[in-house]
Amino acid sequence: MKERETAWQNLCSIIIDGKFSNLVLRNSAQTSPFITQLVYGTLRNYRLVRHAWQKHAQGKLPAKLAVLMDMACYEMLFMDTPDYATVSECVSIADNVKKGTYRGVVNAILHKVGKEDLDSDDLALRTSHPDWLVKMWQAHYGSEIAEHICWQDIAEPRVALRANELLTSREELLAQPGFSAGTLSSALYYDGNIVQSDYYLNNLVIIQSESSQEVVNNLTIKPGMEILDVCAAPGSKSIQMAMKMKNSGRIVANDLYDFRAELIRKNAQRYGITNLEVCCHDGTQIMDYYPRQSFDIVLLDGACSGLGTLSHKPEIKINITDKDIDDLIELQKRLLEAAAVMVKTGGVLMYSTCTLNKKENERQVEAFLSQHPEFHLEAQRTVFPMEYRSDGFYWARMRRD
Repeated sequence: MKERETAWQNLCSIIIDGKFSNLVLRNSAQTSPFITQLVYGTLRNYRLVRHAWQKHAQGKLPAKLAVLMDMACYEMLFMDTPDYATVSECVSIADNVKKGTYRGVVNAILHKVGKEDLDSDDLALRTSHPDWLVKMWQAHYGSEIAEHICWQDIAEPRVALRANELLTSREELLAQPGFSAGTLSSALYYDGNIVQSDYYLNNLVIIQSESSQEVVNNLTIKPGMEILDVCAAPGSKSIQMAMKMKNSGRIVANDLYDFRAELIRKNAQRYGITNLEVCCHDGTQIMDYYPRQSFDIVLLDGACSGLGTLSHKPEIKINITDKDIDDLIELQKRLLEAAAVMVKTGGVLMYSTCTLNKKENERQVEAFLSQHPEFHLEAQRTVFPMEYRSDGFYWARMRRD
């Protein structure tokens, strides 16, 4: 199968069937940098490329054909491949929708698409975000920050790393060719394909965004502690904490779903973690399974809208609605209530999200603290994507008095 056809099939699975882009590409029958760029580039610029061809179309196209047009327009408007190659192959792929029916339609529309279709003063359209989302960011953070977020979301993300502290150190890795330091305290970057390197294959490094690492970096973790990670999958923060504890004490890593709990187990085994107890419970009912007020630290990296991760999960902005966020806010509230019950007197409750939305972040914490005078806020921070070319994140560290 040719690369464009594979990319198109992957995009149909993501856009039409609602599957996750990283899982679709991981399970794809064929992979290459070209396919990856076509898929992620189309998703990041989805609204703009659809606008570019729709104004030249007459009537609505079948869903799979519309996705083919999205992909073709992205390649023509953003990549250096010759237009004739894109048009010729996409005309052929159209036969997979209905043989002989749409070849002329695809050919006619693509010959009308040009670079002028990228010209727009509309920030939401030009950066392919929903109007409501850009307006929300402007209201929450101001117009300048909102614009920076939008542009960073359509940029190619960097792959951040962290040293496996049970086998090596950040300093030792920085002494090796190809490694450079991130801006935040524990992060590393590698000049090359890290997943094909011996460093990754020998488990010396762990892939984890800079801002995700910073959540754990803002906890005082000591060997021998009892820690609960309420929504732990895939286990990056649990493993990061376990390494800081040098495999002493205990970390209970919980997740709602069996397959996600199994992912935590596999990652813990891979990196040599032995103080991790993996369980599978509803986080809102975690107090039914462990003694109340029995943990030194409780980390709740709860379900959220993921609006800080749009550069590498661009399908989120295609499908999410403001109603989805309202539903998540109620779940977050219930998870926070349950997590708070598990914190010892003098212990810490850390709440974090990978989203940029004050309703899920600052206002969620404010509402919680207003109902729980036994906790006080020690520190909180929003990390914006453009600050470190990393995910957008929020964390709030609260202590039980």
